[in-house]
Amino acid sequence: MAEQLSFQLEPAIPRPGDVAPMWPTPRPDPFDASDWLFEPTWGGHRVLVFVGPAEQPGGGDVRVMDARGAAFEGVLPELAGLAVRVAARSAVLDGELVAVDARGRADDEALRARLSGQPGRAVALLVFDLLHLDGRWLLGQPLDKRRAALRRVLRPGDEVVVVPAITGEGLALHAAVSAQGIAGVLARRRTSPYLPGGT
Repeated sequence: MAEQLSFQLEPAIPRPGDVAPMWPTPRPDPFDASDWLFEPTWGGHRVLVFVGPAEQPGGGDVRVMDARGAAFEGVLPELAGLAVRVAARSAVLDGELVAVDARGRADDEALRARLSGQPGRAVALLVFDLLHLDGRWLLGQPLDKRRAALRRVLRPGDEVVVVPAITGEGLALHAAVSAQGIAGVLARRRTSPYLPGGT
């Protein structure tokens, strides 16, 4: 009779550098399409947020990294407790950092000041996507599934919000964000995978 051994495998814990943001391709004209999701974007500073690892959901460290590898968790204490809003032992979120003025519009100057370590207005994380969850990369899953998982996992608060998405109605959303002075609209196919570093 052959002997058998069993080894417990630890889930893969993502590290900064394991994945890069997927970048949008600018398009001059808004459009409607039933197989696309449309999300407002404030034109903030694009980051990936690494949460965990932790033994229990809602714990662990929070690392905020941009595409150049700059880390911001040390200068943004308002995001230090973000893990308590994530119902997972580890996760990677794709989003943008924004500071808003009294009218609710993006304040790029205030954001730059905060990212350089100066005191000022609180910065919020607006989340578009969920790339990793509890030891599993979600990059190959359709956008619809990743966003559904994101809504289940992330509990919004003052410092973090899941960016709302609407299906099909890009023209209406573009008109609404233009009227409110928001930077633009992100359009993504509902079935698309996440292509790190791609467009």
